Amino acid sequence: MSKLVGAELPEELFLKLNGADLEAGAGKVILLSTPDAAGWPHMAMLSYFEVVAKDRCNIRLATYKNSTTTNNMRQTGKLTLSIIDIGMAYYVKGRVREIKAEMEGARHNSMWNMEVEQVLSDHADEQMEATAYIAAGVTYSSLDWPADLLRGKVVLKELLE
Repeated sequence: MSKLVGAELPEELFLKLNGADLEAGAGKVILLSTPDAAGWPHMAMLSYFEVVAKDRCNIRLATYKNSTTTNNMRQTGKLTLSIIDIGMAYYVKGRVREIKAEMEGARHNSMWNMEVEQVLSDHADEQMEATAYIAAGVTYSSLDWPADLLRGKVVLKELLE
C-alpha cells in the first residue's frame, strides 16, 4: 500500500540518490515510467550511474537522447521513478525539463531535471501481510564494472554541474 510522504525526497532516499556512494548503487536499477501518446505507461530502466539527486527537490537524469522515454518526456513533461531496494519502495512523481539535448561526457545521452512533486512510500499492509517485505530490487550485472563505474562518475559529475 503506497502512502504520500511529501513533495521532497526523504532522508533515506536522498542519501541513496545523491551520488556520494556510487559503488553502493552499482548493479541496481531505477525504473522510469512516462505516459506515451496514447496515455499508456511506458517503462524504462536507468542505473544509479545515470540518476542523481541534486537536492531534495531536484533529480538529474541522463537518458538516451532519441529513446521513446526521452521523446515521451519531451512531449508530456511528466515522469515517475520507482526506486526499489531491500526493505524499501518509493515512487517519485514530477515534472521534467530538458537541460541539454546532448551531454558533453556521454553524447548519446540528453540531460534532464526532474522537479519532485510527490514522493510515495510503498510497504506491505501490516494487518494483511505482516510478514511480507521487499527482499531485493531490480538488478543487473556487468562484465566490466571498473569501466562502468568510471563512465558513471563522468555522467554524474556533469549532471551535478
